[in-house]
Amino acid sequence: MKFKIGDEVKFLNDKGGGIVSKIISSSMVNVAIEDGFEIPTLTSNLIKIESVDPASDFFHEKFDVEIPKPNPEEEIEYSEKTSQLVKYASKGENLPGIYFAYIPQDQQWMITGMIDVYIINFTDYDILYSFFLHQNKKQIGIDYGSIKPQSKNLIETIDRDEIENWTNGTIQIMFHKDEDKEILLPLSTNFKIKPSKFYKENNYQEASFLNEKAIIYSIFDLSQKILVSNLKDEKDLKQQQIMEIKAIEAKAIVLIEKYNTGPREAVIDLHIQELIDDDTEIESSEILDFQMNHFEKCLNSALSNHYRKLTFIHGVGNGVLKQKIIERLKNYQGVDNQSASMAKFGVGAIEVLIRHNR
Repeated sequence: MKFKIGDEVKFLNDKGGGIVSKIISSSMVNVAIEDGFEIPTLTSNLIKIESVDPASDFFHEKFDVEIPKPNPEEEIEYSEKTSQLVKYASKGENLPGIYFAYIPQDQQWMITGMIDVYIINFTDYDILYSFFLHQNKKQIGIDYGSIKPQSKNLIETIDRDEIENWTNGTIQIMFHKDEDKEILLPLSTNFKIKPSKFYKENNYQEASFLNEKAIIYSIFDLSQKILVSNLKDEKDLKQQQIMEIKAIEAKAIVLIEKYNTGPREAVIDLHIQELIDDDTEIESSEILDFQMNHFEKCLNSALSNHYRKLTFIHGVGNGVLKQKIIERLKNYQGVDNQSASMAKFGVGAIEVLIRHNR
């Protein structure tokens, strides 16, 4: 259910209610109550009081709360739908590109409740977008606007019974940078999703740029880019003024799977030349931090994906990296370490054993 400032509401799991005083996000609002306090409350825990006939007034409580009058500057904040992405290394890797996602507001019960529809700009470009739905042989323009680099933009929050209307459409994208060596061709992406997909919990996946599980589709990844400068001549440009592609379901590449050597086992080489293409681009003083950062990403990814044994190749050297690893492992419960097999790795590796609670 959508709420706006001034709506009279009751608490679903508690006594009393009040007036919606601020829209925090699509899933949370502030409720002003009679004693003058404002309470942040999930919209799923609220019931809007609507009086449509005299009989309904029997159930209608009057709350002694003044309806707030937000100033115009605050109104801009309320209508802001864009938020910065945060990368979660333990959830895998996604290719840089443009995605759209259906994120259930209730992450415990994926197949019930409201769904937030987002366009996700997982690139370093500013983008302009137009979002259309195909309904009854018509193209319905739902939203348009711009999204900053590494940000997501809320298109709409929908009820479950609206899902079928949101599974067939077109998204158009243009790319912009204030200064760049190349210009990308605009793109148009068609998507069509089976509505039944939304009623199976296993279809909701994690992504490296989301803290929630979602049904995620890739609109475009940067490896597909076509540069205007690569078009041969004016005729070529006219023939291909826009790139047309089909949206495909996106799944994160799990980081630890890159190092998989057997059932729930992995071997990770932490030598710097194995972690970056050109080790001359990194200062010697930064190498240890880089190695430890990669070690922790792999360990977190392994924990999230129920691995049981990891072997980290740290090399012989002066032993600093090995000691750093042992110290860092003390922050993790259910994790033991021992020297790895000398027959396989010599004295330059450590084995991490993970005990998962059943």
